Amino acid sequence: MDHAVIADLLAHPRVVETREHIHHSIPKHDHLMRVARYSYHLAPLLGADRRTVMRAAVLHDLDSRLGTLTTHGAIAARIAAELGEPEEVSLAIISHMYPLGPRPTTREGWVLALADKMASLTDITAFVGGLFTGRSLQVRR
Repeated sequence: MDHAVIADLLAHPRVVETREHIHHSIPKHDHLMRVARYSYHLAPLLGADRRTVMRAAVLHDLDSRLGTLTTHGAIAARIAAELGEPEEVSLAIISHMYPLGPRPTTREGWVLALADKMASLTDITAFVGGLFTGRSLQVRR
């Protein structure tokens, strides 16, 4: 994965603080990085812009706790715009909860929606596995 494309975002305080937030029963930052990694690999397969999807992946769940399943994409898209991201990044973010939210209108939106679902399944699998080892309870504390 090309970390240079997202290096500035990884250092941004809004992203750094996600290390302290729990999302799908794991640190939100772990989920964001997993979505970025999946987006990196899926983008060329679906003809999407890799830079756009990776940046959208890092930002797609910022402040998700302030919204619902259907509205938090719009919240994160607004934050991305406030951070100076191009419209393509916000368009991908706003539809990442499809089919619970709006249908993606760009290739990048489809990549992000798919990568997010893949990462969420992995997150939940890690959580359930961690119940047997005790790791899931340690993380939640």
